[in-house]
Amino acid sequence: MLVQALKRDLLARHLTMMSLGAVIGAGYLLGAGAAINAAGPAVIISYALGGLVTLLVVALLAEMAAAMPAAGSFQFYVSLSLGGWAGFVTGCTYWLAFLLGPATEAIVAGEILHTWFPVLPNWTFYLLIAALVIAVNAAGVLFFGEAEFWLSMIKALALVAFILAGLAALFSPAGWQTGPGSYAASGGFAPAGLGGILGAMMMVIFAYGGAEAIGMASEESKRPDRDIPKSLIGSVLIIIVLYMVSTAVLVSVLPWNQAGISSSPYTDAFRSLLGPAAALAMNFVVLTAALSTIGMGVYATSRVLFSMAREGYFPKALARVGKAGTPANATALCCLVLFLGAMVFYLYPDFAYLWLASLSGFGFLFSWLMIALSQPGLRRMLQENSPEKLAWKVPFFPHIQRLAVILMAAILAAQIFLPSGRTVLLAGGAWLILASLYYFAISKR
Repeated sequence: MLVQALKRDLLARHLTMMSLGAVIGAGYLLGAGAAINAAGPAVIISYALGGLVTLLVVALLAEMAAAMPAAGSFQFYVSLSLGGWAGFVTGCTYWLAFLLGPATEAIVAGEILHTWFPVLPNWTFYLLIAALVIAVNAAGVLFFGEAEFWLSMIKALALVAFILAGLAALFSPAGWQTGPGSYAASGGFAPAGLGGILGAMMMVIFAYGGAEAIGMASEESKRPDRDIPKSLIGSVLIIIVLYMVSTAVLVSVLPWNQAGISSSPYTDAFRSLLGPAAALAMNFVVLTAALSTIGMGVYATSRVLFSMAREGYFPKALARVGKAGTPANATALCCLVLFLGAMVFYLYPDFAYLWLASLSGFGFLFSWLMIALSQPGLRRMLQENSPEKLAWKVPFFPHIQRLAVILMAAILAAQIFLPSGRTVLLAGGAWLILASLYYFAISKR
């Protein structure tokens, strides 16, 4: 039986921690190494700029989600405001971005589990993770929200513990000279200049990607008008502070040119600060962070798929809701794509992580740009037809919306001048063309 609505079981605390779970994953704990290599200590500026863009976007999204709760969230809002083609392309691009990202997380989780259980090949862990995500989702959105709450708590507390341990080391007698005092010997604060700061932006956007996912939960929130704005904006502010402070500490306690992507720079830093036992504990945190982000990735993408199937773009079977009140078929398909994506990464490791993580960053940035472009039109529509629904409005409108669009357009334009950025823009453009061709073929039918 096809059902038009999902269960409203999520509370404010679930939404906040789910947002943290969607964002703070191996994409940051591991991918920070690639961003640091690109920009040096000046990566802090990259994270500040990325945080500002994220905050502006979620504020715009919070207004729309509070006024009009929908499982497809911004894909639905873009369709209403900018038309069917824009909404469909946005939904498909976000779906790709938030499955590519968790596929990289599955690779990280598989590597960690393989070191603990070397008898089993890596692909068995990818399959196990996909099955686990299906099981947790099948148990219902309330159980999923509780699981994300505790997994997110672990990694947030781990970052706080790292900040405290790093600050203690920095304020030791020799700490400052081995940290910020050593920048001059390794190229200074910004060894690659403005190009390095901009070159790190796609990995930084990838690290912030997922903050918007709570918009997908608006149809399953008990009080979306009150809880969605508070959870979205509050969680992003927490993430920005954690990212900026922990990154500043990281590039101070660990030589920035030693940060890489073969291991988490946080694991390496914990090892140098507190010894092998702390590094092992951090690996466990990276594992829980990866599992949490995988879960949120499948949650968000399954809701997008469910929403677009409900609108008729995909088979109606994907709009079917199971006994637990969750889109079971859409979840299973997303988990299958997650597994296949992880297998591609596993088979082509030299190509996979940096390139596809950057492509995921492009997908998030494109989706955020469409959120910002759609907000003025939806606000006008609501003011004309249902002004009472605008319970929470973005402050300083339209300046915040214009600033968000300008910043995102500038970040995308800057990629033209970077070799890796041009490749990502070409791949992203190719995906947009494929999605558009599918849309126009479906529209004719």
